[in-house]
Amino acid sequence: MEDKQPLMEHSGIWVDEEGNWFYYGNPIIREDIIQLFYEHIQTIPGNGYVIEWQGKLNPIDVDDTPFVITRVDWDEDEQRIKTLWITLKHLPEREILNPSTLFIGKNNVLYCKIRNGLFIARFSRPAYYQIAQLIEEENGSFVIRIGGKTHFIKDSTDQVY
Repeated sequence: MEDKQPLMEHSGIWVDEEGNWFYYGNPIIREDIIQLFYEHIQTIPGNGYVIEWQGKLNPIDVDDTPFVITRVDWDEDEQRIKTLWITLKHLPEREILNPSTLFIGKNNVLYCKIRNGLFIARFSRPAYYQIAQLIEEENGSFVIRIGGKTHFIKDSTDQVY
């Protein structure tokens, strides 16, 4: 993204830590509008999240991350997990989870990177319980085994969101 675009005044849009969207305190309930925001959302280092719309960068307030994982599914064969799929709140398509991007953040919340590493997503409590079934402890670290590989889950409590 070019950093020469000026930031507009605050948009009045806020996303709480559960991934609920608001406009000046009122819930945004139209899924098509929220999906449009997700299509145009960007991060600007030091300035958080913006929605780029018609050539303008509109800052939004985000309590944690606007991306919240609501469900985890997996494909397996011969008792081996091959692929993990995540479902993001408000978005109809599932995404393949890259298990090497899993990390534990502030307040022991599990996160991962999505959309080719561009954004961070937070696991909701139900999604966490689903993936927790697959997490093992190994020599004092937490790991997940996918596709015959072992992926360590990093402790990144200092992670900048």
